[in-house]
Amino acid sequence: MKNSDFSAEELELIAETARRLRPRLTEIAGRWAAALALDAPASQRSAIDATNAAMGREVLFALFERLAAGDPEGAIAIHGQILERLMRERMRPAAVGRAHIEGLYDLSKAMRDLVHGELVEALRDRPATIPPARLAYARIWSEATEALAIIHARLFAEYVERSERELIAARDAALAASQLKSAFVANMTHEIRTPLNVILGYADLMAERLGELRDASALQYADSIRRAGQRLLATIGAILDLSRIESGAFELRPTPIRLAAMVERHVRDLDVLARKKGLGLECQVEAPEAIVSFDEHCLSNTIINLLQNAIKFTDTGGVAVRVFSAADAGVCLEVSDTGVGIDADYLPKLFEPFSRESVGSNRSFEGAGLGLALVKRYVELNGARVEVASEKDRGTVFRVHFPAMLKSS
Repeated sequence: MKNSDFSAEELELIAETARRLRPRLTEIAGRWAAALALDAPASQRSAIDATNAAMGREVLFALFERLAAGDPEGAIAIHGQILERLMRERMRPAAVGRAHIEGLYDLSKAMRDLVHGELVEALRDRPATIPPARLAYARIWSEATEALAIIHARLFAEYVERSERELIAARDAALAASQLKSAFVANMTHEIRTPLNVILGYADLMAERLGELRDASALQYADSIRRAGQRLLATIGAILDLSRIESGAFELRPTPIRLAAMVERHVRDLDVLARKKGLGLECQVEAPEAIVSFDEHCLSNTIINLLQNAIKFTDTGGVAVRVFSAADAGVCLEVSDTGVGIDADYLPKLFEPFSRESVGSNRSFEGAGLGLALVKRYVELNGARVEVASEKDRGTVFRVHFPAMLKSS
């Protein structure tokens, strides 16, 4: 827009109306501030409203100073410059969005309406000049609104670009932290495993020697050392697996596995643990030839964790294991027990790492709370899913659903 776009009469009318509007600029700025503060938190609304009102007065007084001097071109230029500076310096980045631009448009509309009203009063004795004056100011507000839109688009693009850079930086920092954590966990577990394996080796030698000496009481101590060491070794392995899975560093090696054979082997191995508690451990195989594609380490630990968990939380009755074909041509592994059960409120947290349900002040169970967390991750990592159903003091059923079975050759 150039001043030459207006006639001398239009410039005179613009200047006269601008001078008449000056006393009302604070009122208009207040309206703008109220529009901008609508979505602000209640605790911050007063401060934000005051800041916006101050900004509005600065913009409006500068704009109307130029209009009163008969310089619409300069008015639009300084209007854009001040708005951009204020938006960069004072506005929160998140405010450069819909609420902000709507507030700015509300300001333009309020100014337009007030100017048109003042025009009628100023030109009451010259009604023929009112339409040209309206047209002149309409062109000014059109230019002002377009300037607002351009400023907003530029600032919003900058904000989006800056946000993307910050997100990328945050992602890279998180990835680096995750990799550092994984390296730390791997290094520490190695440093712990090495001396622990030495301790377990000497514990085995002690047990052999004590057996030769027929020292039954001392042999119990050696057995305790071995059990504690094996438990610690298993915990270290679980932490390392969890860390690798969560950081994406776990190396998956799926291979065809005959599910029933692996389940039966682990049932035999853990039967002694069940018999020590006076529990029955049954295995029912309805799909003996079922073959699943699974990482062997993941599948073996899934079965062991489910069986150990069922035995640990069952005092009377027993544990039943079942392998059967599913309706969707897949295969299921089901482990059920008659144990303490799981509270319905706790079920959503069941698969969280290091999470353990409180079962009463007089009951305690060993474990770091990693077994079921790993089961879920092992299963999902291999394209299967795990489900659980439980009733407090009645028992629990875990079911692993594998995808469509591979054909046995």
